[in-house]
Amino acid sequence: MIGLLAAGWLLGLFAYAYWPGPGTTSDSRYYISAARSFAAQGRLLNPDGSAYCWWGPLYPVLLAPGVGHLKNWVGVLNGLSLLGCLGAWSWLGWQVVPKRAVTVVFTLALACATPWLATAKFVWSEPVFGLLFGLYVVSLHQYLQHNGPRWLLAATVLGVLLPLQRTSGLFLLVGMGLGLLLAYPNAWKRRRPALLLHGAACGLAALAWLIYARIVAPYPEFYRNKGWQGMREALADYGYVLVRWMVPVHQAEWPKHWVFLVLLLGALAGLLYLGWQQSHRLVRQLSVAVVVYLLIHIATTVASRSAGNVYDVERYCAVVYGPVLLVLATVVCGVAARRRWVVWLLALWLVYPAARMIRVAHFCRMRPVQPLEAPHQTSRPAP
Repeated sequence: MIGLLAAGWLLGLFAYAYWPGPGTTSDSRYYISAARSFAAQGRLLNPDGSAYCWWGPLYPVLLAPGVGHLKNWVGVLNGLSLLGCLGAWSWLGWQVVPKRAVTVVFTLALACATPWLATAKFVWSEPVFGLLFGLYVVSLHQYLQHNGPRWLLAATVLGVLLPLQRTSGLFLLVGMGLGLLLAYPNAWKRRRPALLLHGAACGLAALAWLIYARIVAPYPEFYRNKGWQGMREALADYGYVLVRWMVPVHQAEWPKHWVFLVLLLGALAGLLYLGWQQSHRLVRQLSVAVVVYLLIHIATTVASRSAGNVYDVERYCAVVYGPVLLVLATVVCGVAARRRWVVWLLALWLVYPAARMIRVAHFCRMRPVQPLEAPHQTSRPAP
């Protein structure tokens, strides 16, 4: 019943926000162009006819079957991804969180995932990326718990697809791998060959695409370093976004960004510490994975051509919304066992993410919708 309520809330607000049509940005136009060229020619091409290489190849391939009806196709793809994310993380919550009342609040909080809703409004790769990661965690968890080869095969397939959907999938794989080494030392010793093969398959697929992208790229992707100022701003933006998931805060501007910088460092250290206080190994693994993913993403935002502001950060962080809430839910269980009023406080807290989600859904619905046509290709593709 709780699952149906959560799914209805999430899909209902998504339908309300998405109904006028999907939003588009510059990278959306590249996705659409690559999808159209793949459907027509079997090649991934940019709007100018050059080789598509700045993003992973999987999302345009997924868009290609529906290029004739992109609005409907993207809506179905993103809607199913939202349902899959909700299902994967809520299932993990029911497996890991010991107190049922807290699990109910956790499931409803997942349904109020504003980052998921905001990314699903656009022709962006994040919704499918989040789905792949959720299913990957479920598959790897099942393998580590039950040692079924089919679960390892499923995790390997999903692990191969993750960085092909978004390059930052590599960061998640690194974090999950490090978390596995630290949280599951006995499983690592017993199943080392299988896990090494799993890691090699995931890494080699990503490496092959990166080598191809580097060969055909018209200019190096890493071309500037924003230095300490860029690092400070990036830390503040990530801190602002993560804090805003939990409590209402104003935009991170000077001198507030120093506050959010400190809050981010405290939040990451706290998440890691509290995660390792929990008895369940999956919670420990996820706490490591989240911290590693965010730290690498912050570093690459500063060093690379990636955009960096609070809206981009919300996109980048959307994939870890589920694991962050899962770690916090297990932490709250320890407090709720001694103080029953904590559960009622959590239920009251749900008003905030629900209200924020409604506001963002209305904002997305009112946002002007651009045509989904990609510009005509006018030049020869890069060799």
